[in-house]
Amino acid sequence: MSTLEIKVENRVLSIDCDRARKTELDYEKIDLDTLQEGKVYQSYVTKKKKEDANAVLYFEKLEGFDQIISDEMQLEKYLLVFSQGSNVKYCIGDPEKILKKVLKLHVRVLRLKLTKRKLALLVLGYYTNKYSNLELGKQCVRISETVSAPINFKVLPKQVGKLKLLRPKFFHSVSVPMDKIVEGVATINSNLLAEIEVNGIKVPYGMPKKKRGVKVSRRYFAPLGKAIVNDLMISVRGNARGNLTMVMRPLDEFEKTSTYRFWESNFISKCLYNLGKIVRKYNKKPVNLYFEKETMKAEEGTYDVFLKAVNESTSDNYYIIDPSAEIYESIKGQKNVVAKYSKKYYWLLYRATSVITTEAPAHVNILRSANKYIRLRLVEYKFVFLQHGVTYMKCHGPMSAFVAGREAEPTYMFVGSKKERDVVVDMLKLPEENVLVTGLPIFSTIDYKQITQSSEDYVTIMLTFKPYEERLDDFQNSRYYQAILDLYAIISKYVPEEKILIVAHPRIEYLLSTTELKDRMWKQSVSDVLKISKLMVTDYSSVAYNSFYQGAGVIFYQEDIEEYQAICGQLIPRDDEYIGKRAFSLEEFDKAMQEVTADGHVILEKARTKEFEDNYTSINKYHDGKNVDRIYEKLKELKLV
Repeated sequence: MSTLEIKVENRVLSIDCDRARKTELDYEKIDLDTLQEGKVYQSYVTKKKKEDANAVLYFEKLEGFDQIISDEMQLEKYLLVFSQGSNVKYCIGDPEKILKKVLKLHVRVLRLKLTKRKLALLVLGYYTNKYSNLELGKQCVRISETVSAPINFKVLPKQVGKLKLLRPKFFHSVSVPMDKIVEGVATINSNLLAEIEVNGIKVPYGMPKKKRGVKVSRRYFAPLGKAIVNDLMISVRGNARGNLTMVMRPLDEFEKTSTYRFWESNFISKCLYNLGKIVRKYNKKPVNLYFEKETMKAEEGTYDVFLKAVNESTSDNYYIIDPSAEIYESIKGQKNVVAKYSKKYYWLLYRATSVITTEAPAHVNILRSANKYIRLRLVEYKFVFLQHGVTYMKCHGPMSAFVAGREAEPTYMFVGSKKERDVVVDMLKLPEENVLVTGLPIFSTIDYKQITQSSEDYVTIMLTFKPYEERLDDFQNSRYYQAILDLYAIISKYVPEEKILIVAHPRIEYLLSTTELKDRMWKQSVSDVLKISKLMVTDYSSVAYNSFYQGAGVIFYQEDIEEYQAICGQLIPRDDEYIGKRAFSLEEFDKAMQEVTADGHVILEKARTKEFEDNYTSINKYHDGKNVDRIYEKLKELKLV
């Protein structure tokens, strides 16, 4: 009888069907380094014995294939070889992902209820498993590492018909106490997962509300339920993969008011939503909402575009501003400036046809709002994305809110150059004709090269917050925090300490306030610090382009670049496209600081070389101060204003 033997030696997979009359089709060698992770390949070797059909032939960790991201993070790679009928197939990758090639979950959440007491689910589901030699263990519905509830899906050899699915054994009720969720869920977003142990490995499966295979529309992101518990707003919504995600955030102060409880009650919201739909149907006049970050600003150029459009007779244009914003008193008297959370504001949310803004549409209301009807309106607007910074640094991966098909997919997007346009088209999957090259509005509100050699020698540290450090219980252990301390120590060797400014992420402000750096923390707006920064020290922030535009030099400190790119995606600029010096260690940063300073001063001609200037112009073309004019003309062409 033939024997099917699988071996791995020296990063080579051997599939050998040992027979008395052996041919060249009974033996194959595969270089594992040539395989694409997660892709299933088929060998030309076939199984001969019935007992080898539908079997897991090999499932082992691959030595030397680990992806080491950092001292704390290491991703193990496994090899899976299995048979389907007479075919022998194989793939490599993360174990919990490749095991899904052989163990399938058929699941759908039929009903979801979220209250102050519990999360309750009615789930229809079962597994299909043809492979008797898989070791299956415990099952659960998991929300976090410490919060789960038992479930017991049936495991069947093949799919069942729709009528058989009506049997009670396929229906499962799951209940998780809300106090357990509040205590055990530390992140803002937590996926609802069905989990099963397979060969000792926990394998998570997403849980959809929609039937598998049905295309997820942007409306799927609207919350399905919400509850307020212990000053937390907790909701469940759909995500980009079609599954369910729990969102838990601190309650906004406005959500504690009677105004909120009235205007955002389910009854009033539903009435306004449907009334707005009727009015829009019979009155085709464009109604545009303008706003900036969290409706708290008027400094990124959106307000300037609004001022040009406000008297346009073919459209109605309104600027939304929070009454608590510093700028509110100075602009509240301007025609069509509307206070956030006013009666008019709520009507305009449902009546408007477009939003024209430098931020995602979600900024017009409470971020991560749990109001179903407002979230539906946010994806129904025409979204004109003016951008507040150049998109030519961080990767917007497939999970970005701005990618086509996601919540904040722009209808039109304005960019600063053809090079930026090409990046946006490739990365966000937007139609090229909808990405318009005019320059960004913010560059019409700031002065080009207003910082000169005679300017004061302020050096600003402004690092990007790392999403993979979000779960740290003690942020004092984060690289972000330690990097600021280390950079400050080096910079203070070259410029006076009183000239060093730190723009810190809110999560570490309280930490820095307990150190000797507390007096160096910048408390005003980012736009104000950029006006005086002669040298910007950042890592992956597009603020570098804004700073360079105003005349500053830039140093990029990227000591964690491998980890950052492994998790967040490849950075956009090629190595020869950067607009400043790059340092990948503290020693290199020290050297860069030494090169661009002398006698306590920042030397701009050293920090802003011709190469950096040329790179900048190729990425952000316009510096004539007329970007707002070009944007407005395009909006007129599009008949939006």
